Amino acid sequence: MSVREDDRLVLRAGALEATLSPAAGGRLATFRDLSSTPARDLVVPLRDWPAEPRRWPKGGAYPLIPYSNRIADGCLRHAGRAWSVAPHPDADPHSLHGPAHLRPWKVEACDRARAELTLSAEPDGDWPWPYFARQSFELTPQSLRVSLSIENRGAEPFPVGLGWHPYLAWSEDAEVRHDARRRWLYDEDYVATGEVVPADAVDGRTSYLSDWTGLEISHADGHCVHVAADPALSHLVLHRPDDDAYLCVEPVSHVANGFNLDAAGVAGTGTRLLGAGARFSAWVELGPGRRGAGPATDRETNP
Repeated sequence: MSVREDDRLVLRAGALEATLSPAAGGRLATFRDLSSTPARDLVVPLRDWPAEPRRWPKGGAYPLIPYSNRIADGCLRHAGRAWSVAPHPDADPHSLHGPAHLRPWKVEACDRARAELTLSAEPDGDWPWPYFARQSFELTPQSLRVSLSIENRGAEPFPVGLGWHPYLAWSEDAEVRHDARRRWLYDEDYVATGEVVPADAVDGRTSYLSDWTGLEISHADGHCVHVAADPALSHLVLHRPDDDAYLCVEPVSHVANGFNLDAAGVAGTGTRLLGAGARFSAWVELGPGRRGAGPATDRETNP
């Protein structure tokens, strides 16, 4: 899939500029602060898509709908049944991050600082129930707010999740501060086990956190990026690859493999059951600033 500049929507407000790629999974392609010279990329710019459609480029940001992270063994247990979902080649035999960002989105509205994208999905090998999803992007001189929603277009309830997956620009002198209270343990395949410990002992490059309200990434030159989210997105994934090319900060509604953990009786997974015709909505906000200007945080991590 090619991600071309002329396929993108451009939003501007004050010194901030965001571009969107509706055809490439409803992605945020770039997000820049133009107040400095050169302009500062707040997210890693989205590049051309490789040949394998499920090996998406590590840039921009994309919606996590109708779930985030992994469903163990590609088997979703719900209502006494086992439903199959397609595995991801880099997480096999597990699925990964839902199918919404692998589909083209429709542009419903767009002006200088706002855009609305929608997706209507029928049951397939990636997800066994029909749904309608919406993303609304609103850019102000201070931040970008992304509002996400999913509506059950079927006749029976199904488990559901929402989230957003940005690849934030990283530097070797950067620090991450957050106020998460809990950390979920995971196995060698990054599938959450259901065990929870205090978040004040975070280590490694990947963390599954919950009970958070704000996060700040600060750089040695004083520039920061702030991330906040709707209380419904009470879980948070942090991931930094071995080459330090980016930092993923993913506000999500449920923990990895949360649907199956919930079916097994584990509490606090964030799993939601969406009835026929019902809708679930949440928002994420991302913006630049100066050190200490964002939400109160009390923990430092080096994911």
